[in-house]
Amino acid sequence: MKVAILTSPNQWFIPYAKELESKIPNAKLYFSHKDLKESYGIVFILSYHQLIEQEFLDLHEYNLVIHASALPKGKGWSPLFWQVLEGKDSIVFTLFRADAKADNGAIYLQETLHLSGLELYEELRDKQAKMCQKLCLEFLEKFPTLSPKAQSGEESFYPKRSPKDSELDIAKSLESQFNLLRIVSNEEFPAFFIKEGKKFVLKIYVCDSADSAGGGNNLEILCLELEDYVVLSDLEKKEVLQWRNHPEVAKNLYNQKEISLAEHFAFIESLRQNPKKQYFLLRFCGVGLGSINFGKKSSEEVEFGFFGNPNLSLSGIGRVLEQVSLVFAFDILGAKQLTLEVFARNKQVINLHKKFGFQISKEKEVKGEKVLEMCKDNTRILPLRHCGVE
Repeated sequence: MKVAILTSPNQWFIPYAKELESKIPNAKLYFSHKDLKESYGIVFILSYHQLIEQEFLDLHEYNLVIHASALPKGKGWSPLFWQVLEGKDSIVFTLFRADAKADNGAIYLQETLHLSGLELYEELRDKQAKMCQKLCLEFLEKFPTLSPKAQSGEESFYPKRSPKDSELDIAKSLESQFNLLRIVSNEEFPAFFIKEGKKFVLKIYVCDSADSAGGGNNLEILCLELEDYVVLSDLEKKEVLQWRNHPEVAKNLYNQKEISLAEHFAFIESLRQNPKKQYFLLRFCGVGLGSINFGKKSSEEVEFGFFGNPNLSLSGIGRVLEQVSLVFAFDILGAKQLTLEVFARNKQVINLHKKFGFQISKEKEVKGEKVLEMCKDNTRILPLRHCGVE
């Protein structure tokens, strides 16, 4: 059965939609329902913010939506965040069939997401997306044996949230407002308060300084954010381009010519249609540390690369980029083996990779220069034979 995934462009869910597309054989990702010219057996409509006409629904056999509430309770906007604000730590997700009314169709699956009560916005989004992926894959696994059931019970509706809903009351304690702090976005709708007519913005991060003993200028506190290139603002895209074109960065890339702004923007746009490639900006407490990219070579092998922000003088940036790359590749992408290529002259980066368990698997020549291929599997100690070396 042909499967389509429909999500809105330029928003947080895109990397997860791409990941879901890669997990469903022959699935295709769309960013507008108007682009689905042919009929599909199943259309997963996930984090999609446009009105859909009935004629579109009639074109496809199953139009499936996931809502973060125990329908018919909690219809409407941002149900996950409203329930976190209410203090709930168990959130029911409902997969149901779309019909002409909002959040009204027959229910196929329901599953509960359990929260610790400490998750902040980015982690909540991640858990929300993972639950959506899980329900989609479960539906496909059980299809067509699932029996839908009509919604029953008393319905309720959540209103649309706006940036003004992130306002804190300075007369109240942080403890009493912690759930509000959990659902603010530091970039899109940060927490704020008003004092004597002036607006003050607060940003919240999880910081673990347990390993920061020893002082110095090393980067140890992990207040990290990964943001997909495709959702960056134009200003952020230009900043990444400036790093990439810096001589200290470009000299270690295969393509060492200066990239134009038009080329850069066109490349980022092409990533929307390429589920095998992902590029991220890595931030530390709001400061851009560098860029990380992943390429899926097979279902088990992922290739990666990164470069740091050449305008920063902090030590330890390469180590942080490497650590984040390993976690994302093995824990998020599910890779069994991680590979990379590096110029043989780049001794500092080669030694960094070796510290994290990478081993040289092959040598080759690229544009007259010696290049090393290195790899690591998802165990702590990597036998040489796993990398093709006996």
